Order: sequence, then structure tokens, then C-alpha cells
Amino acid sequence: MWGRLPTLCQAEPYFYTMEAPIITVLHKSDFYRIRDFKCNCTRCSTSDLEYNRAFCICFVCSGYFEYHILDKKLDTHVGRALISKPDFEHTTYHIDNQPDICTVIDFTAQFYEGLKEVYGKENSWFFNNANIKCVLVQTSPTIEYYHQSIVNTLLQHKVDSLLVDETVIKLVDAIMRHMGNAGVPQPVSKSVRKYHLNTVEKATQYILNHFQEDIGLQELADHCCVSVFHFSRIFKAVMQQSPYQYLTAIRMTHARTLLETTPLQVKQIAGQSGFKSLEQFSTTYHRFFEITPSQYRKDILSGSGKYSFTQIIQP
Repeated sequence: MWGRLPTLCQAEPYFYTMEAPIITVLHKSDFYRIRDFKCNCTRCSTSDLEYNRAFCICFVCSGYFEYHILDKKLDTHVGRALISKPDFEHTTYHIDNQPDICTVIDFTAQFYEGLKEVYGKENSWFFNNANIKCVLVQTSPTIEYYHQSIVNTLLQHKVDSLLVDETVIKLVDAIMRHMGNAGVPQPVSKSVRKYHLNTVEKATQYILNHFQEDIGLQELADHCCVSVFHFSRIFKAVMQQSPYQYLTAIRMTHARTLLETTPLQVKQIAGQSGFKSLEQFSTTYHRFFEITPSQYRKDILSGSGKYSFTQIIQP
């Protein structure tokens, strides 16, 4: 995936020429780079041996690929992210009609050293184990919200670099805190992987773009062109949670972001986060974060940092 070269297709008895992936640099900072990878594979293929040079995070926006490290195979698709250390070799494998589009954020060596200092204790199983080169994690709605926020910001005509930097830090923080508790992603069935990943891709994208609205299950199913019954089952199989749980967590992350970064009143934030009443919003917020929105806002304004979830890592 990172500079792939074609080899013999396992399903075909002959060689063929694979087009190089389209790689676009979306943004570059002092301590990271964000790139868009668009694979042009239309047949099954395995890359030549590739070398990962930097600590990086890879999100699959669409498609599917297998990430091979020694004897390990990581099934990578929507709802999952690859967290990779620097300095190891790997190969990638694609199946027919599943070309992937990925967002890859790679970081400087200096940032990686700082990352280990801040999160090395709680994630020592990852940083201190030389046998672990890369992990595949089931992404939380919070992680997906920050990823989408970064992409949306980069699509603007004039990019606010400081805003992107801060959101990248929040994304890294969310991933580091999530890694230890995420567990091993449950494999999805071959039929879901082959025929229905696109259903979940459409659904998550729709939720991320319309979470401020009153979204119904039938609306989501119709958008994805599947029945309500099949939609719920497919979504949960891939995302490990129901559509309602996913939507609510996205709304909560957005609300918390607004409480931290805007002077909006709590009632306004409730409306902009998709809630019909302040009471419903406050109850849900307290259930998620064990603190009311008003108290969280007070703590932010006072600078107590008691409930702050973001640690700024100096590059």
C-alpha cells in the first residue's frame, strides 16, 4: 500500500501490470504528514515487500486489504485502523473489486519519542514489545469523529493549520487511550467482507455528515439500499455496536468539542449536537462522561483540567 509493486495474482495464472496508487499529500506539519492513498487494483494482488519508515496511523475510508507481517494477517477495512511502529517490513494483499482508499498520517521520529514518553506506561505492551510491529484496532466513534473533522477541515479552501494540529493531537490521544481497552477486532464473515463493507462505509459517512439531524433507522437503511433488518445486523457485525450507539457517541464527542472550544450556551450545543431537548442532552452527557455539560464547561473555564482528555504533545 505504501509504494506497492505488483507480483503474481494468486487467482490468476499470469502476471499483469498494476497501476501505481494515486498518492496525494493533503497536509504537512512540522511533526506529521497527512496523505490520501487511492489504490487502483481491480484484481487480486500481493505487493512486493514494503518498508514502514515512520510511526503512522492508517484509516480505511473504503475498500479492504490484508496487511501481512511475518505470519500475521490483519484484515483492514472500515471501522478499523492500523497503528504502526517505524522500521519493519510488510506486504499487502487485495481481493477482486475491493480497491482501498486510505488516510495515512505519519509522524516524525522526534514526535514518536515524545509519544512514548507520554503514553509509554499505559501502552507498554505495545511500545516495549519488539515483537509487536503493528496493531489493528477497532475504531471508536470518537476516533472516527476526529478523523472526519481533519478530513473536512482539509477540504476547505484555506486550511487553519493550528486547528488541524490540535485535532491531530486529539486523535492521537484518543487512539492511545483506546488501544489498551480495545481488544482484538472480531473478524467479519466472508460474505459481509465481500458484499457489505460498502454498506457500512455509506452508513458511517452518512452519520458523520448528518448527526445533527434526526436520523432514523429506515433512513439509514434506505441510504444504503438494504432492508432495516439486514442493515442493523451488518452494521453491528462490522462496527461492534448498533447504529444508535454509534450515532450517540458521535454526538457526544461533538458536544464535548463545542464545550471546550466555543462560547455557545449549553442549550445551543444540545441543538447543534442533534438533541431535541436540553434535558435529554444533559442526561445522555452525564451517562457518557459522569459529569454534566454545565460542570464540564465550568472546569474548562477554570482551567482545572480535571476532566480534560487531551494531552498536547510537544513535537
